[in-house]
Amino acid sequence: MNVTKVLPLLALFPLQLLAAEILVISSYHQTNLWDQSYSAGLQQYLKGEHHISHLYLDTKRQPHQDPERLVSQGMAAYQARKPALVVLGDDNAINALARPIAALGTPVVFLGMNENPRPKGLVGHPLITGVLERPLLKRNISEMSQLMGGISKALVLFGESEVSHTAVEDEFKARSELRVGQTRVSSRQFTDYGRWQEAVLASRENGYQALFLGLYHTLTDAQGQHVSEQQVLAWTSANSPVPLFCFWAFAVGRGAAIGGLVLDGHSQGERAAELANAILSGTAPGALSPRAASRGEYLFSKSELARWHLTAPDAWQDKVSYIE
Repeated sequence: MNVTKVLPLLALFPLQLLAAEILVISSYHQTNLWDQSYSAGLQQYLKGEHHISHLYLDTKRQPHQDPERLVSQGMAAYQARKPALVVLGDDNAINALARPIAALGTPVVFLGMNENPRPKGLVGHPLITGVLERPLLKRNISEMSQLMGGISKALVLFGESEVSHTAVEDEFKARSELRVGQTRVSSRQFTDYGRWQEAVLASRENGYQALFLGLYHTLTDAQGQHVSEQQVLAWTSANSPVPLFCFWAFAVGRGAAIGGLVLDGHSQGERAAELANAILSGTAPGALSPRAASRGEYLFSKSELARWHLTAPDAWQDKVSYIE
């Protein structure tokens, strides 16, 4: 066959990249448990001998960074590594970098996106697709009410962040309270750790029968210094006068939250890896619609259930996972 006829034919069939350079840009930091979880999912499910490098923008512990600085950091890492594909973890990195990187012709897979991707121009974009994160606030509260034999009043705690605002807006629609079945649910967001502590300590006195732990990674102390998420979680668990449930798997454990119907970063990484595998095998990103990851899993700490004298209903036993 004439070689001049073969070359145009080959161009129609992209070669599978089995050893690609992949850059993962995270909104948070390397010790963040969500980041560790989705990174493990990515590593496990990516096919091929790819080289994976990471950039951590650290926007949880430094929440007021200049957006232009985030773009500058991300694009510097991109130019240094010249990746075949970029994975962006969570809203801050996605908002800053998805479109600038795609504009240079590089496919982008995002994960952990709480905001609606459509107004951002990410749905139908020829080089961008990804995985959505949708915390199961109402369903989780309803299920934990069943576990406790009924909750008449519950409080949801969040730190102040764009992700927190989005999660609360989706469920509460700018209201401070809503009703989930027979449960009256209040939501509060905090920047100050001292105010967070006051709300926890007064929860039973204020009529709450359960606390639900949202995101707590951006709290600051009286000196304006960031309070580590580990410290916030441990203190809240030790000092809550009522059972403490959560929406994310990283908060479950001994000396932490009891658990609940939670989201897990590992499934986000798994779904993002599936998209990356398809793209590196020649599928156009625009042909892969953004999709949600798991529907949540029942995950509980055995020690925290025992501490509060709680037991998962028998009807759940074939779908519940326990740690410890």
